[in-house]
Amino acid sequence: MKTWTINSFSGYYPVGTAAIVTAETVTRAINILEDELSRCGLTQEIKPEQLIPMVTSSRKVRILCDGNY
Repeated sequence: MKTWTINSFSGYYPVGTAAIVTAETVTRAINILEDELSRCGLTQEIKPEQLIPMVTSSRKVRILCDGNY
């Protein structure tokens, strides 16, 4: 499986958003993310270029949202 991060989707308020998605393909990642956002009342279309691949064959850290506007 592959892992992607995203911090460019619309949230409840005009502040930063961030999510991590793990799936077999980018298409599947988009589908499950859109489904989860819809369940939260945040229905929207995610584009493949919004997902940032995260190579996990070595130790990694990616700060998704540090609270700084």
